[in-house]
Amino acid sequence: MLKLYTYFRSSAAYRVRIGLQLKGLAYESVPVHLARDGGEHLRDDYRAINPGALVPCLSDGTITISQSLAILEYLEERWPPRPLLPTDAAGRARVRALAMIVACDIHPLNNLRVL
Repeated sequence: MLKLYTYFRSSAAYRVRIGLQLKGLAYESVPVHLARDGGEHLRDDYRAINPGALVPCLSDGTITISQSLAILEYLEERWPPRPLLPTDAAGRARVRALAMIVACDIHPLNNLRVL
């Protein structure tokens, strides 16, 4: 079963939760609190799973993927039914461009790690 390491206030983790729901995929949600006790994401046990110490992080058996857009691309390629992207190349490019605006231009302004 897929395992998603997530934080309820993370917009990046929220993107992945939306993708999982739209694709109808079952997953185990593992909360990783970013503020409690100095940040659970900084603990050695979580760093063993994700050396980048960020959320979201998706585990699928022996594969672990971080970064929300990479996770969504993986879900799209691994489980093609119920696609998240349009079927035409131009449509897919538009969706990816919008996703990158959020992830690269807007998201960093709200991320304490970047500020």
